[in-house]
Amino acid sequence: MGPERGRLPRVLFVIGSLEPGGSEGQLVELLEHVHGSRVDAGLVALAPAGDPRHTLTVRRLGLPFRVLGGQRLKVTRVADSVRGLAGVLRAFRPDLVSPWLEQSALLAAPIARSRGIPVLLARRNVSGPYASRSAPMVAAIHAAERLAVLATANSRAVAAETVRRGVPADRVRVILNGRVTPPAAPLPASPVVSLGYLARMRPEKGHLRLLRALRGLRTETPWRVDLAGGGPLEAVVRQEVEAHGLADRIRFCGPVSDVEGFWRERDVAVLLSDHEGSPNALIEAALMGRPLVATAVGGVPEIVDAEMGLLVDPDDDEAITAALRRMIEDRALRERCGARARQHAAARHSIDTFVDAHCAAIDEALELAGRWAIGRSREGDRRLASRGA
Repeated sequence: MGPERGRLPRVLFVIGSLEPGGSEGQLVELLEHVHGSRVDAGLVALAPAGDPRHTLTVRRLGLPFRVLGGQRLKVTRVADSVRGLAGVLRAFRPDLVSPWLEQSALLAAPIARSRGIPVLLARRNVSGPYASRSAPMVAAIHAAERLAVLATANSRAVAAETVRRGVPADRVRVILNGRVTPPAAPLPASPVVSLGYLARMRPEKGHLRLLRALRGLRTETPWRVDLAGGGPLEAVVRQEVEAHGLADRIRFCGPVSDVEGFWRERDVAVLLSDHEGSPNALIEAALMGRPLVATAVGGVPEIVDAEMGLLVDPDDDEAITAALRRMIEDRALRERCGARARQHAAARHSIDTFVDAHCAAIDEALELAGRWAIGRSREGDRRLASRGA
């Protein structure tokens, strides 16, 4: 099983789309570091991306890349997607298939295993849109995930959720998100304290929770909030900003291509999500030396502690308001937490460690698949021998 001696392992990665999300960015970052040097990579996206940034990067890498289907994997398109992915498998002939996130696992894992190709699952969240699907669909996703010979998780919280969903604990490997550490950047000198909020405007990302907390924020220190990113909830967020009388405090910055530049001009990073696996926005802000205010959900406490910022209860609007006020009024606190956040993130979220760990998981998955194949072959031999006897 696996590649011939001297040949790079051929791995087909599968993901829902290449929209500019955290998991999508991490996959593209991995491909940039491994394709052609440590892995012969191919990529399938189940749907096209509205934002072309990641797509352009992948195309520049020159790896085999195909987009299947329309904007969503609807029932009427499943057959076409199955045929399309089967065609890619025949043409690319991967040693390993690596689906990222639920939608890709649901489609890719059964098809790969039916063709004798081992699966390395990438789990990236503790919940998500899949959880609102029907019970049979959720059960099908979990069953597909259990087909993996090995699974990676980007936080301990995600690893625990992966085990809860039926993947044996001894087949789960925690691989923290990785980023290139940027040069240090001092806090802005402006007297106006800028709170940065970098997240897609989706219901679970906590924008409405933020607005509720800001209604009660009273301080003599001038402040503003910069919301970066677009998304399906943007119109609602804009309406709520007006309704709460916050229009003079909040700026809509739109999608951000220069993340380091965004955090360089902000004093504090805020993220008040309902759930998170391992939010890249907080890691990126920490690497720029920015203190963090975030809800204590999922894998967030693995990124934020009392030395790096303030964790808050997602159901306690008053506590969130108090945490924001404290960060706004205390520059020394911002500087101290920001320095510690950078130190912690640089040590735990090294891009080299991230890449090495994923390559090790690929090697291990191929080795495990080989053992399974040998075991099945021996069991078959025993059955044939018993029948002959």
